[in-house]
Amino acid sequence: MNKLLVVLLLVAGCRTEIQPLVKQEPVARKARFVEGECSVRDYPTATDLPAGSKGLGWVKVEHQATDEATFEKLRQAVCAMGGDAMSQMHWNRASGASVADPPVELEASAWATP
Repeated sequence: MNKLLVVLLLVAGCRTEIQPLVKQEPVARKARFVEGECSVRDYPTATDLPAGSKGLGWVKVEHQATDEATFEKLRQAVCAMGGDAMSQMHWNRASGASVADPPVELEASAWATP
């Protein structure tokens, strides 16, 4: 009887509860208008895109005079591909460059959302 009581106390005392994962609504960054015709939303990752989005491939642009000019050029490139969203935006540096060297291009994945 004592063994049964000890086992029940161990089971009750070591109970672990695993919380279910709840996917939160993705927060898209501010939509920007390129030349007044195309609105491109910037999503942090591809999993944040709305269901049914179609990948259009990677798009890269060379670094412009300013970072903002480079972002605008990238948005225009996404629009030119027929997209209205992008994800996984990142800077690329020259091969063998250190992190202290300036980036040479900006790259992102272009998407067409439903």
